Amino acid sequence: MTSAITTIALSHEFGKVEALRGVSISIERGELFGLFGPNGAGKSTLIRILSTLIIPTAGQALVAGFDTVREADKVRAAIGLVFANENSFYGRLTGRQNLEFFGALQQLPREAARRRAGELLELFGLSEAAGAYFQTYSTGMRQKLNVARALLHDPPVLFLDEPTKGMDVVTAEKVRGLLRRELVQRQGKTVLLTTHDLDEMEALCDRVAILERGAIRASGPPAELIRQASATVAYRLEVAGAAAGLAGALAGLAEVAAVEVVSRTEAVTVFE
Repeated sequence: MTSAITTIALSHEFGKVEALRGVSISIERGELFGLFGPNGAGKSTLIRILSTLIIPTAGQALVAGFDTVREADKVRAAIGLVFANENSFYGRLTGRQNLEFFGALQQLPREAARRRAGELLELFGLSEAAGAYFQTYSTGMRQKLNVARALLHDPPVLFLDEPTKGMDVVTAEKVRGLLRRELVQRQGKTVLLTTHDLDEMEALCDRVAILERGAIRASGPPAELIRQASATVAYRLEVAGAAAGLAGALAGLAEVAAVEVVSRTEAVTVFE
């Protein structure tokens, strides 16, 4: 299979804060891939780089075969983007009018935008509410319209930043089912989503990368990662002095999966 998304040693800094550190991933076409980790792990930063909203400090990212920096316009044409709690819809327009308006911004002909809006409203169970003002929509309805908007131009790649955030359990399950069955299995789209919901990760994703402090700690099928996590113990080690070379020595032990230098001063070095 051909990769739909590739990052090579991708890093990004906000001032002195390292948001991403040497992230390398490869996501195949038609795959539903998850980024799992706590708030502040770097998930949203990676999505923003891949969607051309920010330029990485170092490394390279390719989406649909296009470089996110040198070929940003081509990347934007190939992606749909969904952020949680999106507030750029117009409250005094109906759900249908909002989709038709954003379809026009995507340069869809009027009739094509109207037809596509109707298809998506039906797909996401919003046909009955299509004529209601957006400001009357519930959180779940708003998020479903948000995903529908990202699909107006039928992109092959979809980025979803916490797509079920704020939804009730029933609505979240329905949206997950649509993502898996309709967008991935039937339409063959590549979906990259972020989550810190373990159940969502296990139910949806083909593979997952676990991000912590901007670096990938592990990647693979969710069931395998959960099995590994249940058998793994984390330790924090504080050593007097600079402890030069100790990280390499620890990493060389067969029982040690990974070693990170958390902080280092002349007095103390902290490993995890």
